[in-house]
Amino acid sequence: MKNRIYDNGIYRDMTAEEIQSSADAPEMEAEVSPEERIEALEAAVLELAEVVLNG
Repeated sequence: MKNRIYDNGIYRDMTAEEIQSSADAPEMEAEVSPEERIEALEAAVLELAEVVLNG
């Protein structure tokens, strides 16, 4: 299976250079834990409630 890329409205095969640069790219950050997501959601809800209640 070839590596494909969307470029200027068309799908094309990646060049060897593009494949190498994507292989050299740093890995994405680890997924956020459920506890961290809940914490962030709770903080957002509290902030939203404050805005709604205080105008």
